[in-house]
This record gives sequence, structure tokens and C-alpha cells, in this order.
Amino acid sequence: MENKNQAPTIKPESVSTKTGAIGLDIGTSRIVVADGSNGHETRTELNAFVAVPSSEMAENMLRQRNMVYERNCKNLYVYGNDSDFFASFLDTDARRPMQFGLLNPREEMSQQIMQLIIKRMVPQARKNETLCFSVPGKGEGVSGNLVYHEAVLKSFLQSLGYNAKAINEGQAVVFSELQEENFTGIGISFGGGMCNVSVSLMSMPMISFSIPKGGDYIDQSVAEVLGESNTTKVRLHKEENLDLSRAPKDDLSRAIHIFYEDLLQNLIERLRVEFSRSGKLPKVDRPLPIVLAGGTARPVGFLQKFESVLRSGEEFPIRISDVRMAKKPLGTTAHGCYIAALSETR
Repeated sequence: MENKNQAPTIKPESVSTKTGAIGLDIGTSRIVVADGSNGHETRTELNAFVAVPSSEMAENMLRQRNMVYERNCKNLYVYGNDSDFFASFLDTDARRPMQFGLLNPREEMSQQIMQLIIKRMVPQARKNETLCFSVPGKGEGVSGNLVYHEAVLKSFLQSLGYNAKAINEGQAVVFSELQEENFTGIGISFGGGMCNVSVSLMSMPMISFSIPKGGDYIDQSVAEVLGESNTTKVRLHKEENLDLSRAPKDDLSRAIHIFYEDLLQNLIERLRVEFSRSGKLPKVDRPLPIVLAGGTARPVGFLQKFESVLRSGEEFPIRISDVRMAKKPLGTTAHGCYIAALSETR
């Protein structure tokens, strides 16, 4: 693959890694890096690409717009944040290197594209640097794929010189947001490909799982029932205009509300089941907080919608002290991975 990247790559000296720790959230929709002196410095790239037939005219257009791309055989691949604009320009959906939180087996370019995106965001390691990266929890039919996914990413990050370690995505939410509670509580990451849950007791994950529904499920389901040719319109409306605290006023908003509620009902019911299973209930002497994070949790009113669905069912198996949003929902998992990496360097 020939590198035709027109934007400047990140230089190692431009990234403040004085702590020797980096957190990397490798999500279906986005890849987020947390580093610096406290892990709150984050950078985000879309984990997506668009392929177009290679031609001198197309390549000149990409150069003029200073877009990030690669040439490979007969195609040009526009990837990362630039893929969003290009997909809208072509009235199509950007392709994803990942699906349901794992490497997409239907995309032959998945590993190459993800490596290109990560290399733009993460510099070659210097001496004794630790990088913790997120992986999903176990779910139906993902165990073998999860082993492969984690091994491939770990091997690549090690090739950059890092001491690379995998962190459960839900547990990363706990590490980021529940320090004052001694890392005791329930962390939920609402991602693009799936939702990840971790029930933690003093930093030890007691229950962890994932469900294969996330933002992509909502986008695809809404597009299907409304007869949309692609999900871009749905996703942009969800990210820019959606208010889950208000009654929907049009068909698009109404459909998004319906599938958000379906996702939350599925997740909360699965959490009830996990708590109710023999031997799964952690013994705690106080109510547990729930923290919500991830890109799919960002719309206005999401917290209220979650609380409404939580109250609407049967009595919850354990006492809940409060439900709160993470301080920075999109950067929470990366920051939690940073906290985990920092603990490894001490």
C-alpha cells in the first residue's frame, strides 16, 4: 500500500507522554487516544473509510482538499475523519474496519485501515511506555472472534514498541469515573457497534458482558423502516439534533426514539438476568452508582431516558444510588485505559 497521506502525521515529540502511559479506545465508530500529564488530552478519529476508483482527477481533488488517503492497487482509500465528508459527498455510507465491536471479517482492508488510523494518532513508543487499549466484554457468539481481535491489536501495538495491555471497555468507564467510590459501581459504555457493561467491586470486575446493539443498530434499523438508502442522514440527525427528553415531532425522530428505547430495554434486562444468576451478585453494603458513557449516550435526554426505562420494569436486583453521565462521554473509555496504563507504570 502506497502512502499518500497529505496531512501531517503526529510526531513523537508533539505528544505529551511524560507519564509513560497512553489510553486507546478502539471503538467500532471512533478511535480515541488519551495521554498527557493527566490523560484528559484526547484526540479522536472516525474508524471508517471510503474507497473510490483510482484516477489522476480523483487524486488531485483529494490533494487539493488536503484529505488523508492511501492508494492501493486500483483504489484510493479516504480514511479517518475525512471519510465522513467524502461519504456525504458521494451519498453513501463509509465502510467500517470493525463491526459489533470487533474486526470486521467482511472487510479485507480492516486491519490495514485501522493500523493507518492508529499510526496517525499514536507515535512510536519511547522507552518503557505502557499503552492500554479497550476490548469488548464477552457476548453471544463473540468469544473466538474476541480472542483474535485482541491478539491482532496487541501484536500491532507491540510492533510500535509499547507494552500493550487489553482493558475491558466497561471496566475502563469505572476506572475513569468512579475513583472517589473506590472503583465500585457499574460502568456502561454505549458504543457504535455494541454496549459494554462492567460491575466492579473495588476495581475488580465481578460481572462483565456486552450486547451486540449500539449506535449502528439504531442507525441501520431506522434507515430500514423509513426506506433510507443509507444511514448517514439518520446518524447526523441523531448526533446533531436529537433530544430524547422531548416527544418526537417527525417520523425520523420517532423511529430513533423507538430504537433507543429498544436498545435500553435489552441492556437493562440483560443486566437484571446477570445479577439474578446464582453466584453472580456481588456482596456490597451500599447502593451502587451507574455511570453512562460512549458516543451513543451523548444525545440530550439520554440520561432521563435510561432512568425511565430502568424504573419501568421489575424491581432491580440491587440498590442503585444514582445514575450519572460521564464527564466527557466520548473520551471516557480512553481516559479509563490511560488510568489503567498509569497504574502499570508505577
